Formats: sequence, C-alpha cells, structure tokens
Amino acid sequence: MPATAQPPSLPPSGTLIPLVIFSIPLLRGRSGWFLPPAVDPPGRSASPAGPGARMQKKMGEAVARVARKVNDTVENKTDSLDLANCKLMTFPVGIYKAMRSVTEGIHRISLANNELKSLTSRFVTTFSQLRELNLAGNYLHRLPEEVTSLLHLRAINLSRNRFRRFPEPLATVATLETIDLEENEIAGMLKELIAGLQTAFKSTC
Repeated sequence: MPATAQPPSLPPSGTLIPLVIFSIPLLRGRSGWFLPPAVDPPGRSASPAGPGARMQKKMGEAVARVARKVNDTVENKTDSLDLANCKLMTFPVGIYKAMRSVTEGIHRISLANNELKSLTSRFVTTFSQLRELNLAGNYLHRLPEEVTSLLHLRAINLSRNRFRRFPEPLATVATLETIDLEENEIAGMLKELIAGLQTAFKSTC
C-alpha cells in the first residue's frame, strides 16, 4: 500500500486497522484513532458541498465514533462495549483484532438501534463471557446456535426486531433471567406459551 502523506497535527506513524463499516479505513497513531486525510473533513473533497461529500463525511464520523468507543473500552479495560446508534449493518470484523486482549473481560454489549440483519457465531464465541446483550432495534430474525454456549448470559434484549418465532437457542441457556421480545411478530405464540406456563404452574401447586 503506498504511503499517504499525513498533516502535521496527526501522529507521524500509524497502523491501518481494518474496521470495515462503510469501507473506510481507520488509522491509529500514538495519540489514538483518526481518519486518513482523504476522508478527514472539512474541505478535503473537490466538491465539499455535494451529496457524495456529505455522505462520505457522515460515514467517516460513524467510523470514528465506533473506533473511539472501542478504544475507550480497550484502554480503560472496562467490562462493557456500547456500540448503540452507530449505523452498523454488520459487526465490524476489525473489532475482533482490536479487542483480542480484553474480550474475556467483556460482560455487557449494546448493539441497539443499528441495522444488523444477523449475529454471527464468531461474535458469540469471541464474547463468551457476556452477562447482558442488547440487540434491540435491529433487523434480526434468528440467533446462531452458538448462543447456547453463553453460560453466563442473564439478560438479552431482542425487542423491535423481526422475529417470527421464539429464538430456540435461548431455551437451553439456563442462566437467562430476562428475555425481551417486545414489538416482534410472535405475540400470539408468546401468549400461548405464557398460558401454558401458567397452567403448568397451577398444576404443580
């Protein structure tokens, strides 16, 4: 990859981090994460007022926001990662590499209010110590079977998604205390399930 000239205000050297969200690379220098000059607003584009430039700027800002949150989690060694409202269509694969030293300590993740259509098995096996997972406000309709390996999961928020059936992998997660499935398309089935549980409970009393 050819070297890219950097402005004086940026660190003299950086490493490309493959945080692929909108196909925009991100650099990390000694002072933290930053966008390459090609997408660093303002005035870098030949037509800064055009719709393409505005979209590029918004994409660049979204990438930088994700990078800052990931960096804060890694540097401070916190037990949570909050990537809510980040316009994610998939979970960025670069985060696995960026967070490889702290994944075992991550107990809470929020990916709420993004545009996720699926959750990968890699995500589940990488963050295997999760206690709480917030996936509200996405386009999910199923969960990977590997969810059964989350032996510490206590709460999962799947509200405002596109589930038509109860996510079967959750049925075997013995530690679960809270499952939020509000505003999905399985209300009728849930009512039948609740009625069945109530009947079963009464019969044991």
